Amino acid sequence: MKAYTIIKTTALILALITVSVTTAAAISCDCGNICVDETGWWHDGGAFNASTTPIQAAVDNATAGETICVKAGNYTENVDIATAHLTLAGEGADVVTVTAADSGDHVFKVTVDYVNISGFNVTGATGNDGIYLTGADHCNISDNNASNNKYHGIELYESSNNTLTGNTASNNDGYGIYLEYSSNNLIYNNYFDNANNVYDDGSNQWNTTIITAGLNIIGGPSIGGNYWSDYKCDDPDGDGLGNTPYNITDDGTFDHHPLCSPSSVKGDLNGDGYLTPADAAIALQLAVNGAHDDAADVSGDGQTTSLDALMILQAAAEIVEL
Repeated sequence: MKAYTIIKTTALILALITVSVTTAAAISCDCGNICVDETGWWHDGGAFNASTTPIQAAVDNATAGETICVKAGNYTENVDIATAHLTLAGEGADVVTVTAADSGDHVFKVTVDYVNISGFNVTGATGNDGIYLTGADHCNISDNNASNNKYHGIELYESSNNTLTGNTASNNDGYGIYLEYSSNNLIYNNYFDNANNVYDDGSNQWNTTIITAGLNIIGGPSIGGNYWSDYKCDDPDGDGLGNTPYNITDDGTFDHHPLCSPSSVKGDLNGDGYLTPADAAIALQLAVNGAHDDAADVSGDGQTTSLDALMILQAAAEIVEL
């Protein structure tokens, strides 16, 4: 009887272990092939793997073509990407922060082609760059915040045919974006606010060739070039794009459609980035009260009158351009 009880108990324990392993192996990843949180990583339908550097561990265990989905949280690591055709998708730069564990190294370093990185706040590289591409082509770097790094927010070295859009690079001690021996890259709808915004010794395109209507990175009404903190905006037609190109290099490289903040849209008196009847009503109220506002004086006669209100109303209806 005693032997039978031992055998039965052993069988039960083995069954429980089997159930436990089966359950552990059935973790789903509903946003990619591999999911990452602050404590580890797992393949869709696979077992959980604990790690103190879960993003790097996921990258090391991924194969070409896979998407790594990084959940909201704070991660402290330096991520080296040496497998081509990978996508690293953070849940958003406002909720996913990656801080350099080794401050002298890049936060993200890409050495292969066809890598996509989006949705990360990248910071803490006090001796190097936030995002660094070297010998990496056909990559997409989008919707990241690469700020507060000692060198550059984003650097491309011997890397071509990449697209960078929707990124913010601010308060970096070097350049916001630094391109060396890199050409044929498309860089548009990014936000640069640094002591030195850009260095480019190659041949790159800094704006879209076709301007499209849509909310840009600073809330303006058009998608065109990039926002540059050291650009003095000239936007007489109120489309949110500067009419004077932003000089990238002295040899004739320009951002031909630099972004202007919504408040610079001519006749936009309520600061929403658009011309509407509400702006005309503000101008009319100023005229009735005998008050003057340079922004309301769209006729350029040195005073605010009902003519300015009429012109703004017509511009809002797209009858005239200011």
